[in-house]
Amino acid sequence: MELAELLAMPRLGLRSVVAAPIESPRIRSVYTTDLPDPGRYLDGGELVLTSTTWYHEPRDADVFVAALSGAGVAALVAGTADVGAVPTPLADACTRHGLTLLTVDDEVSFAALTETVLAALGGGHRRAPSVNLHRGLVASMAAGEGAEGLIDVFARATGVWCAVLSATGAPRAGGVPLVSERQLARAHHDALGAGGFPAVRSVPGCGELTLFPVQSPAARRPPAGYLAASGDYRDWAPGVADAAWEVCALLALDGAAVQERRRIEARFLREAVDLLTEGREEAAAARLTSLGLDLDTPLSAVYVRTTGSPYGAELAATVLEDVAERLPGCSVPIPAEDGAYLMLVPEGDHDTSGTAERLAPLLADGHAAIGTGEPATGPTGLRRSLDEARNALRVAALATGTVRTADPGSLSSYELLLAAVPDDVRRFYRERLIGVVERYDAAHGSDLVATLSAFLDASGSWQRCAEQLHIHVNTLRYRLQRVEQLTGHSLATLRDRIDFCLALSIG
Repeated sequence: MELAELLAMPRLGLRSVVAAPIESPRIRSVYTTDLPDPGRYLDGGELVLTSTTWYHEPRDADVFVAALSGAGVAALVAGTADVGAVPTPLADACTRHGLTLLTVDDEVSFAALTETVLAALGGGHRRAPSVNLHRGLVASMAAGEGAEGLIDVFARATGVWCAVLSATGAPRAGGVPLVSERQLARAHHDALGAGGFPAVRSVPGCGELTLFPVQSPAARRPPAGYLAASGDYRDWAPGVADAAWEVCALLALDGAAVQERRRIEARFLREAVDLLTEGREEAAAARLTSLGLDLDTPLSAVYVRTTGSPYGAELAATVLEDVAERLPGCSVPIPAEDGAYLMLVPEGDHDTSGTAERLAPLLADGHAAIGTGEPATGPTGLRRSLDEARNALRVAALATGTVRTADPGSLSSYELLLAAVPDDVRRFYRERLIGVVERYDAAHGSDLVATLSAFLDASGSWQRCAEQLHIHVNTLRYRLQRVEQLTGHSLATLRDRIDFCLALSIG
């Protein structure tokens, strides 16, 4: 909103002390402070409210105003209830720095002033949509204005500010006044954890947000994005929530055209991968080049598999599609063997694990496993990267945690050999060696498995292990003797220690 709009509200009792150097500064947010130098907490465009209790001498005024001016605030409102009058040096400093200075009636609280500004910035949430809203949304869609055009039409018709978020909560279009990208991401994360939509989440200091899902054009996948709208949809005028759902439907329709192009590209990439596997490198290179992939630029193969999600393996495709949207030069994700999805990405920070972390609330009790190959150029190198990523995925699946990763560096570990062993054989191996100790711990409330793991991590050093566990060496020896008695294995031999290490590494 413009400062002139605020000054035109007589009930606020705002009076100009130092006139605006420009016709009417625009206000983006409100910030109340009595810090002597609040510059680090300002982003620009704020209406700053202060009681001036920080003022003790003329130099204080210059430091305070210089910080505000440097940050690009819209204006300063100085309250006088505590000090009686605006200090003259404060007005002089505002004049020197070209900063608008206002004062407010003592009967008007900063809370009332803040509420008025926030309401103006947030728009009239109780404004019913006009009969022409549907026509405007369709016209914007037909004109190819995309997400920005749709939410602009919606905001002008309803007064509700909106931001379009990706599947992982990253802003894609629009915005909500006063709500930062971090706050949008937090609201998105909380909404995923809650499960149901529309989801209303509280944003500290900024009111509430309502999140609507944008349906994925691909079957059985989680939402392709979200519409974050200012306010609680239950307080909106009749028809506004329905209009928000229409915006989501049009956003999904816009995504369907993109998905159709991806479907065609996925077929060509599938053929290219099959040709690489068969050793027909020249034909594979032709397919990859037709997809716009530069084989002279290092590319890495990335496999992702998700389990435990109501969306199953399709969540892996959402992870990779989010990476592809943010990183130019990626291929489309394609389904691979064993429920995994594969994508080729250019060398650099593609942050696949970070993307999966942001979708962790959708994994329920499952996990995401990510295997990455070494960046390579040309079809021969790319074939090697595919093999590395495929094997790294197997190693990642053996790890613990919600998001599990492995790269070519993991392929020289014993974990690769374990990954090639069937699941039932691995579980049987662990049970035969460690199961009796786990049952003993459960029955006696002891901690023998953790003690054994700590001893092996300490490379068999009795003293170092005892120090790490904060126990006496004799206590450590007693515990490990009990392990040996239960299992029939001796920790004095390297072979048996290796057996224990392998069994403990099997989750």
